[in-house]
Amino acid sequence: MLMSPRPLVAKDEIFGIFDAMRIKHPHHEDAVAIFETLRNRKKSFPNAQQTAGCLFAGSCSGKTTTVKWYIEKILLPEWLASQPAHPEVEMEVLLRMQTLGLHVELSGETTMSGLMSDFLEALDDPDPHRGTIKQRRFRVEKALKRRGYQIIFLDETQHLKTQTNAGPIGRQDDATSVQNTLKRWVKRWPIIFVGTQHAERVVFEHQVQTRTNPPIHFGPLHFSREQDAKIVIEFCGRLALKIVQHGILDEGPEILAGGDVPLCLNIASKGRLGLITIIVRMALEYAVGSGLRELRREHLEKAVTNYSLRIGLCSYNPFTKGPHLMPSIEEFANDNSIELV
Repeated sequence: MLMSPRPLVAKDEIFGIFDAMRIKHPHHEDAVAIFETLRNRKKSFPNAQQTAGCLFAGSCSGKTTTVKWYIEKILLPEWLASQPAHPEVEMEVLLRMQTLGLHVELSGETTMSGLMSDFLEALDDPDPHRGTIKQRRFRVEKALKRRGYQIIFLDETQHLKTQTNAGPIGRQDDATSVQNTLKRWVKRWPIIFVGTQHAERVVFEHQVQTRTNPPIHFGPLHFSREQDAKIVIEFCGRLALKIVQHGILDEGPEILAGGDVPLCLNIASKGRLGLITIIVRMALEYAVGSGLRELRREHLEKAVTNYSLRIGLCSYNPFTKGPHLMPSIEEFANDNSIELV
């Protein structure tokens, strides 16, 4: 009996599909290997002083996506294997139940009070703002120890308050307390500091830096470098496969990995794989919204005009004029002229 073809998804479903999409690439694999090295040290020598890692790159480079992939694909299955079956529990709930890795996203300019509340929120504390700073720090450390976390990811670390000789004494003391707390915690748990390239000068007070492994390279990718060009082309090919696997198109959009399209996407994304997925997702929404189940150059051109050009990722549309001007590596690394949304 012939199986009827799976119905294709609607335009409004494309956003959610892309949000949940995970695509591996060499920098992702290098990062995961370091995560595992630090976690295995904690498992093997739980009472030894631990070390940190750092993953700093421009916005939308795929850093947080890599952290989420690691928790979903490595940590969650390992944790589930040690637990009673949870057949009816949704993955989002299971991800918060697992106690091998903790993903903390910092909010705003992170004071000592904010740091404690952000940790308690990640730990599903029912009232993360209750109590003094010392009381909340005690609850954080008690929960981390009792649950047996093996690795911590501290995301958006560019928001950490920095130490300075200027400003009110209270502000300076608070920044010092944040740094001292991080030093204390790095000794107990492997911490991966994740943030934009500006985060390095925020995080690394000397005693934290001496406990940190070499930084994980995460771009930007520049087509002038042969290995970077290969990564972009292979990523576009894998993305084309995912588009079919998730029922967005009937056939893989060969346009993505052919001709000058990977180069154009590299320019329009400022060398960031996460931004390539945003451009392609918008292009697919334009295609499906117009009644087509085919990705065309005109859809990519429209996405770059309405996204990349609008927020200053590129100075011209390479899909309109051709990729005649390649920005420098330094320009790709500069986030100051763009406002990512």
